[in-house]
Amino acid sequence: MKKNILALSFSMMLITSGLVGCNTNEAPKENKEQAKQTEQTKQTNKATRTITDSAGRQVEVPVEISTVAPSGPVAQMVLYTLNPDKLVGWSREPNETTKKYMDKKYWDLPSFGMFYGDTFNLEALMAAKPDVIIDIGEPKDSIATDMDDIQKRTGIPTIFVEAKLDTTADAYLMLGDLLDEKEHAKKLAEYSKQTMEDAKKFAASIPEDERVTLYQGLGDAGLNTNGKGSFHSEIIDVAGIENVAVLDKAASKGGGNEVSMEQLLLWNPDMLLFAPGSVYDKVAAKDPLWKDLQAVQNGNVYEVPEGPYNWMSFPPSVNRILGVKWLGNLAYPDVFKYDMIKETKEFYQLFYHYDLTDEEAKELLSNSTLKRK
Repeated sequence: MKKNILALSFSMMLITSGLVGCNTNEAPKENKEQAKQTEQTKQTNKATRTITDSAGRQVEVPVEISTVAPSGPVAQMVLYTLNPDKLVGWSREPNETTKKYMDKKYWDLPSFGMFYGDTFNLEALMAAKPDVIIDIGEPKDSIATDMDDIQKRTGIPTIFVEAKLDTTADAYLMLGDLLDEKEHAKKLAEYSKQTMEDAKKFAASIPEDERVTLYQGLGDAGLNTNGKGSFHSEIIDVAGIENVAVLDKAASKGGGNEVSMEQLLLWNPDMLLFAPGSVYDKVAAKDPLWKDLQAVQNGNVYEVPEGPYNWMSFPPSVNRILGVKWLGNLAYPDVFKYDMIKETKEFYQLFYHYDLTDEEAKELLSNSTLKRK
């Protein structure tokens, strides 16, 4: 009996040892597989590719880009429309008007200033740890050197993407490939391309002698303007409107060029259009300084809609795509036949990820399109 018990006990020990042995052999396999996957993930994260940016520069960037820093307001706005979750911070902190149309979770992203100005905070940028820095906008003569300088200062891959009004669609497609946001980028590109094609077709149908002349007033006195042919005045030309400010050298900046009231009286445009915060209220009320202009006498004084950004020129970014429809409809409602409430709501949902109400759309248009109606 004892022998049987001993034999049974010994057998159980062997079986148990075998099971333990199996587990011991299996564990390293699982650990090895996990380690292999971890290493593959690390290698993927470290993997790079070389792209050619719009300045013709060869830039080595991560294959997977999870975080992006915008160099300025134009880039900030474009990147927000593509995927705000990839932004690590702001080049310009959103104001209350901008925040109204933005999810609260983005309000308090760190602000590191504009790379081209004296507000740039290198420490804040480095703390944000972006995978890349992206600059978007007008291709200035020094753009390649500027991008190289930023990359040397920060040690972070820096990319320039050209985005003039008629190349907005191309910019989105390039960014979609770079940031692996192809699906949404395609939608934004298609909307932008169709808007521009329609605008050019509509504008071409307007006889030269029937074209509206316009002055765009900027600044506290309304006597700064964006000259014809400048980056900031592109939507005026696209909408088939004659910009009266034909200047020897149109400034390529938001503040534009200063002009005199005497010159403005000589131009005597059909329409006056003021930037938000300028002198719209005074001029619309027939201020004595402006009352002799035919636009004032005929009630053709309007204000550019703003929210989250100015629809026309500041910053000169994707806001202008909607601006083309709005300005064309304002000047030529029988040619640019848009329901601007509908168009505004559609644009805000697609580009700004914001579901605009009818009342909010009406408020945005209250001193422009709806005023004319």
